[in-house]
Amino acid sequence: MTQIKLQKQSIESSLPGITPDVDENNIFFNRLTFSVKHPTSAEMHYWEFNKSDSNNLLTEKEDGIYTDDEDINYLKDSWSVEEYEIGLNGAWRDGEKGVDIPDEWWGEVSIVPLKTAMYDDVFVNQEIVKKDYSVGCTGNLKKEYDELITKIKEKFPNEYDFYSNENNIIGKYNDNHTIRPPYKSQNTITVYHMYYPKTWIEKLLTDYQCPNFDYKYAFWFGFKYDLDLGKRYLKLVIRDNDKTSNYQKHPDSFIPRPQLPVCNEPYFAKIYSEDGTEADEYDVFFTTTPKIMKEYCTKNKLDFPIPESREGDYIWTYGLVYDKNTLEIKQVKGYIKVAENVDDWLW
Repeated sequence: MTQIKLQKQSIESSLPGITPDVDENNIFFNRLTFSVKHPTSAEMHYWEFNKSDSNNLLTEKEDGIYTDDEDINYLKDSWSVEEYEIGLNGAWRDGEKGVDIPDEWWGEVSIVPLKTAMYDDVFVNQEIVKKDYSVGCTGNLKKEYDELITKIKEKFPNEYDFYSNENNIIGKYNDNHTIRPPYKSQNTITVYHMYYPKTWIEKLLTDYQCPNFDYKYAFWFGFKYDLDLGKRYLKLVIRDNDKTSNYQKHPDSFIPRPQLPVCNEPYFAKIYSEDGTEADEYDVFFTTTPKIMKEYCTKNKLDFPIPESREGDYIWTYGLVYDKNTLEIKQVKGYIKVAENVDDWLW
């Protein structure tokens, strides 16, 4: 943490500064100021802090007024993430109870994807390693995921309905990618069930002998089908809350995680084999800006997943695959959402 000596700055300056002011009682104080660039529009936004916040962030010394650079950077990054996420929210719309969203999920979730014809380009080391198709896609994209479903049915004929929800997702790894652990084969297909009946997850927790930690599970879960070995893995998606983040109160359900960049609320995934074995790798997913994520990767000697040519695209989430015991990060993923009709999209 570095202390910065402040002086008055122009509105256009990205440096933090101070400006003199008086409060409602005509008492003098220094107001903290700075400008920050919007994460998508690149417009500069000027901030002036109130007296209370300024007093908390400023330190007066004999030779001037100081602040901590980490505090300023955190405030800028937090605002940037919030603004970035506001833009991402355009990919969702309000759902209708009992129509778009099952009654049993209403109250926990009230939104659905804006379009059912979308897919994700999943990047690692600046290469597309996987494509995830929504089952609402049409044309050649529908043909591709229909072929994936046929392959699954050949090895797993009695599976859950792949079309149980119009937003379900089916994906396949590219052949040029070294598959992440714990999967053993590139010939592994992903299926995510969205807004699923909650009785399904209750049965799967028993079938896969998962510990009962009373987690708050997301409104989607995944199956990973290893077609070479004929194995189906369960991928549980877990919301972060007191049970996952407070080790002192909940040591059994606590989910360890590496230090994350400034981001929105993260969520986690654990992978189980049918014999009850939990994978040594966890996933943590979160949303942040490309700038913040690039700085995080540089600081931690990690490869930023998105190529420069796609940094302006709709990067809706990043994922870290990490060792649950050592917290070593083994893979960094970036997900770009694309609408099938690319002329009718967000940015």
